[in-house]
Amino acid sequence: MSSIWVADRQQLPHPEIVEVSKDGPIGLIEMNEPERLNPLGANEIHIHYALQEMHADPAIRAVIITGRGRAFCAGADIRPTYHKGGHDEEDWSRGERLAYRYTFGNMWETLHSFRKPTIAAVNGYCLGGGWEVAHLCDFVIAADDAVFGAVEINVGLPPFANTCNYLTKMVGIHKALEWTLNATKIDAKTAYEHNLVNKVVPRASLMDEAMAMAKEVASRPPITVFAIRQLARKAMNTMEDYDLERALAYFCMTTEDAGAARTATAQRQPFPEFNAR
Repeated sequence: MSSIWVADRQQLPHPEIVEVSKDGPIGLIEMNEPERLNPLGANEIHIHYALQEMHADPAIRAVIITGRGRAFCAGADIRPTYHKGGHDEEDWSRGERLAYRYTFGNMWETLHSFRKPTIAAVNGYCLGGGWEVAHLCDFVIAADDAVFGAVEINVGLPPFANTCNYLTKMVGIHKALEWTLNATKIDAKTAYEHNLVNKVVPRASLMDEAMAMAKEVASRPPITVFAIRQLARKAMNTMEDYDLERALAYFCMTTEDAGAARTATAQRQPFPEFNAR
């Protein structure tokens, strides 16, 4: 018996925005707000508990994470729909919002420390926090329509779930700064050329390819798989600056410039002149 307590997600707000299922030894987590491009927000707590559920189930040997519709995840929910369910409710104090965000941050640590192989099946937009969900996975299978981007600067924030650390180690400091400071979007082919995805496949075969990889990994000796994953992750150590990333991002959230950038992006307006305030 597992000693891990697993929450009943149906008792949490808006369980319908994340679908969780199992196919033999493979767990499947699907972000399910296709009309909104699967933004991160209320769904984070569901992904957190879905991962705990998969961890507690000894029959699950690998997990696929994907998004339904035309996007994997287009990033943070900058126009929240759910009352006290998104990241930035207008009737909350600044302190309440920051505390809520930090609580939801559990998802990132849960995904990073998850002990079973994870595969991101990326379709369409994979931006901001969406890309962070994907690159925290062990494998990334990209559809040929996938678009990746560390675009947090468009809302006045640095990436704060290890993208700066990850990209610098993967593509070097010069390219990492070019992409993060300019909110550069790259296509699946470019991501593959920079070793940021394992393979690029036609959109129609994305889930078949992800399932095939998951089943292949799940067929291996699970204790040995765990050992190899731990060694590889220790070598990368992309979470070494996680607390600093979050502290800097939360500070930036309190600035006038970040508020102005967020408003402009949410309203699809040109950026104002920023005044370092």
